[in-house]
Amino acid sequence: MDKKIAVVICNFNKKDYVMQCIASVFAQDLHGISVYVVDNASTDGSSEEISRKFKDKVNLIRNFENLGGSGGFNTGIREALKWDYPYIYLLDNDVILDSKALSELVDYLESHPQTAVAGSAIYSMDHPDELQELGAVIDWENYYIQPKGKGMLGNATTAEILECDYVPACSMLVRTEAIRKVGVMDESNFIYWDDIEWGHRMKQAGYRVAVVPSSKVWHKMGVAQRSNTFGTYYFWRNRLNFFLRNVDDADVSHFTEKIFAELFQALYSCNFNQKYRSAGTIMFAVEDALGNVRGKAPEGRVVEADPAVPKLEEMLRNKAEVLVVDFENIKTVRDVVNRIRAIRPDMIITLAAKYHDIRILSEQFPETKVILWNQAVLKEYPLALQICRHVMELGNEAGPGIYIDQFLNLVGSPEDFEYVRNYQHVFKALQMIYYPVFADKVLAFRKKYL
Repeated sequence: MDKKIAVVICNFNKKDYVMQCIASVFAQDLHGISVYVVDNASTDGSSEEISRKFKDKVNLIRNFENLGGSGGFNTGIREALKWDYPYIYLLDNDVILDSKALSELVDYLESHPQTAVAGSAIYSMDHPDELQELGAVIDWENYYIQPKGKGMLGNATTAEILECDYVPACSMLVRTEAIRKVGVMDESNFIYWDDIEWGHRMKQAGYRVAVVPSSKVWHKMGVAQRSNTFGTYYFWRNRLNFFLRNVDDADVSHFTEKIFAELFQALYSCNFNQKYRSAGTIMFAVEDALGNVRGKAPEGRVVEADPAVPKLEEMLRNKAEVLVVDFENIKTVRDVVNRIRAIRPDMIITLAAKYHDIRILSEQFPETKVILWNQAVLKEYPLALQICRHVMELGNEAGPGIYIDQFLNLVGSPEDFEYVRNYQHVFKALQMIYYPVFADKVLAFRKKYL
């Protein structure tokens, strides 16, 4: 193949990762690649190392300040648009490509002219067989996104092309004519939800978005224990801003009710887990979303994270074996199992198949013993964890035992269950006071900014 492709890599203070990323681009089975690395004012010597090793093989663009993911990508996109590239490939700095990753995407766009965006199967760099994402759809019922294949082992996924609403910008090939028609990424997000908003705009313009599973990359995503509330702020603010702008008029009340309930759940859980700084960041993020504060977070929004409460670590201490009861979302099961293994690599883990066929669980967790749920006698295990969607939704119906949810919240002590039982009472009381104020702010936003 001999296609002219502009590869745009956005980098900020990830010198070692970006060097591996660039090397994997040059190892592609594709000719005619031009590489643009946009450095967002890194202070770790990234620019100097790129210049030293790759010299004139890379077009290095140095921003004088951190413009975020969307601003960094747009810097490279605008430069690439000066030339006659048919495609522009966006790539995060902490991604390593399979040798055919880019050619598979190009082949698909070449044969599907109505598709503007093609993305890769994103695998975890820490768990190379585990999928982070196969694209995603926008969930207009719960006002979030539903990633495809998340948490599944790669050999259990389809090889078929999947149409979706967006693919992550960590590995995204975009048709240049679509960018000229739709515009570049929305820099007001700064980071996160920018690729979702862009995919939505592409589809509104009549284009299709697809993920190509034969295109494989490995992504080093953020760590489980973050040092600050950076992600919390931008995910909440940009998500709310997206739906505030895009939800239909007929669904505004439903949106407001859903978000208010979720906001309360998040804050109540933060208090339960002593994450008071995270709670403050969430409140700032919601306030800024409703006030249409965009771009880089104002001072004081992103703060040092609260110290982690080592509940799970304490429960696993001095235990030789743990029973984990299956849950309908296999990504949550994966997260729980991975977290246990990170804390105690020597722990014997048994999975009780409650929602999934025992064969599927055995394939997905080949190093874990799997039994049928009706064969599990919880009291025979030194520790048994029952997975649920959210511990605060257990109410008074939860049986005895220890519960863990998708956010790794743990409930097990009498004090924990008392806190859970009070959840609905506190919610109803605060709903009476604060929901009308929140609803008015939502309507005021739409009246002012739409």
